Amino acid sequence: MKRRVGYLGVAVLCVGALAGLAYYIAVYHVLPYSPIRPHRISRDEVAKSFPKTQPRDYGLRSEPLDVDVEDSIKLKGWFVFAKTDTPMGTIILLHGIADSKESLLGFADTLARLGYNCILYDSRAHGESGGTDCTFGYYEKTDVSAYINAATKRFTSLEPFGIYGNSLGAAVAIQTMAIDRRIMCGIVESPFATLREVIYDYWKRLSGLPIRFIPNDALRNSERIAHFVADSVKPEESAKRIGCPVLVAHGDQDKHISIDYGKRVYRNLRSPEKQWYPIHGANHYDLSRVGGEAYFDALRHFLQAHLRK
Repeated sequence: MKRRVGYLGVAVLCVGALAGLAYYIAVYHVLPYSPIRPHRISRDEVAKSFPKTQPRDYGLRSEPLDVDVEDSIKLKGWFVFAKTDTPMGTIILLHGIADSKESLLGFADTLARLGYNCILYDSRAHGESGGTDCTFGYYEKTDVSAYINAATKRFTSLEPFGIYGNSLGAAVAIQTMAIDRRIMCGIVESPFATLREVIYDYWKRLSGLPIRFIPNDALRNSERIAHFVADSVKPEESAKRIGCPVLVAHGDQDKHISIDYGKRVYRNLRSPEKQWYPIHGANHYDLSRVGGEAYFDALRHFLQAHLRK
């Protein structure tokens, strides 16, 4: 009997040791890197994913626009000229996580036909741009301002400025509008409310474990690695400092970022000219397809109302 109890004690100790080792590896060496170092899409992947990979493929007139941001990271992008004689303004286009500027070329073509210049670039730690870590807007919001500064010095007839962002790009757009008053209106698709919540949601969905201490501990290590403060990345709080018109679109079947987060961002917007646009049946990646012409008309009318000289 004593021997059996002894074996059981050893087994419990071994299981505990293995659990502790698994926790250490996950929290210090795996989970902290997952959000801040997303897959960087390669040139080959871009070519396979998008039938057109250059502005000229759409008949767009453009110039390369690369910007060295504050911490010596070079961001790679394009300035796309409006297809009208007199531009109506300039719109900054921000892609989602693990994506690239090429995914926005079709939208840039549409906007150029409507008379808007466009600025599109690979966010830090994405595509052809430099940088190792994605900080979900902590540094990226000032990258947008750096792009506006660079474009203003180089080109004419740019104002007024608008901004568009999807998912990660939406979070960055919201945080940027809160600090850069040169942006006169914004369109944001599928934004999260706070970084900590969406990190927990991803953890719960992948692991099936509704416990918070593991993603919280991992996020603390993400902060240490990428040198940022996760609890300062709260688009719903940034929204309280935005007075310009903003359209918030969200799919009601979004399994990645809950539509409730989009509603919270919308409710907190200080702007008296805000617009909530839920897209029924849409998930995280197909808002344009499911929304169709009605959604495009809503975007066009919003821009024509709020982004004009």
